[in-house]
Amino acid sequence: MLWIASEWQYYSARLADWALEHLANRRDVWSQYTLRDGEVRVVMLPIKERRRDGTDMVTETKLKRHFAGRAVSHLIGLHSISDHRTAKWFAIDIDLHDEKAAKSADVADANLAASLRWTSRLRDAGLDPFLLDSNGVGGYHIWVLLDREYPLADVYDYADSVRADWQQLGLPRKPEIFPPKRVVDDDDLPYTLRLPGRHHTRRHFTRVRNFDPLVDGEWLEGGEAIEALLAARPSKLPGLKKRSKRASKAPVKEPSGSGSRKSRPRVCVDLDGVLAKYDGWKGAEQIGEPIPGALEFARSLNEFADIIIFTSRCSEDLASEPIDTARVRLKIIDWLDTHGFPYHDVYTGRGKPVASAFVDDRAVPCTPQNDPASFGSTLASARALITGKRRQAVDFGNNGNSKN
Repeated sequence: MLWIASEWQYYSARLADWALEHLANRRDVWSQYTLRDGEVRVVMLPIKERRRDGTDMVTETKLKRHFAGRAVSHLIGLHSISDHRTAKWFAIDIDLHDEKAAKSADVADANLAASLRWTSRLRDAGLDPFLLDSNGVGGYHIWVLLDREYPLADVYDYADSVRADWQQLGLPRKPEIFPPKRVVDDDDLPYTLRLPGRHHTRRHFTRVRNFDPLVDGEWLEGGEAIEALLAARPSKLPGLKKRSKRASKAPVKEPSGSGSRKSRPRVCVDLDGVLAKYDGWKGAEQIGEPIPGALEFARSLNEFADIIIFTSRCSEDLASEPIDTARVRLKIIDWLDTHGFPYHDVYTGRGKPVASAFVDDRAVPCTPQNDPASFGSTLASARALITGKRRQAVDFGNNGNSKN
């Protein structure tokens, strides 16, 4: 147990980066395990009154503490649903809490058989699931990483279809799935799933099922288990178009309440030239110091909107050199956390994100629906901006002595 614990501690930084990239659907809320009077409890953090402050987040430090597993109070669980009703992973929880209950051995055997059947089914569908021995007494978790965020309903439907034959497989109860709901209200926070690592009540660290015939043993432990997790391939959600077509014929359930949207607007904010000083490209991971007043601006904006950092640093299309998008995203997150900036997420998806407004030092507004003269003023602004940028580039490139 000691050497296994030491290997989880050794890999904790790499696991934190991995979890932040693949498992953190949202970073403003999480579940925390606590130990009080000898009893382990789970609480949702931050408390409701502080959730909109943008100061308490799932950070790399929190994740490192979890995977290092030095204390029960360091363990956390993450939400499987984002604040905009998407998911980038799903899981099936085939649990066994009481190994001393009647017929628990039979339940444990059925749990393992079902877990292996469903994992094989997922592998046949082209996915790369990892099967975890979650508690050492017959409880198992199946996780699948997705290659991008998918609509909540599509992810839920697929995970639900995988467990559909649970009764035929002899399970005493329907296993939980994550995401646990197909539709959520704006303020709905379904329960989380504990991350791999140390168990909160047992002397057990997560083991990973071995599907490599060249490696000995049915279960991997310690460093071998961790390497298997880190090597898991994010996969495309199968059958998305077919399910989306069926779903489009069904009525959409609106959030409960008065009918008005309760969630806050999302505002995309550029990094360079708005929050951070920018005096020329020095590499994707080289970020300038905060611009005076930027922190106060971000905090004021955060009072009425969720801030999405939207930057070309994470765009492979615009980069003149190959970049590691995940690594750059983590670097930006570290910069924001270090300087105390509130934010909701750092966008790395393709295309234009959904937002109520965009804040960018190179943005040119164009509102022809409201102002017929907008096209003319926008052309003038765009011409001035582009001409100025080109002149600046020429001056910098020739040390102020342009030959053009």
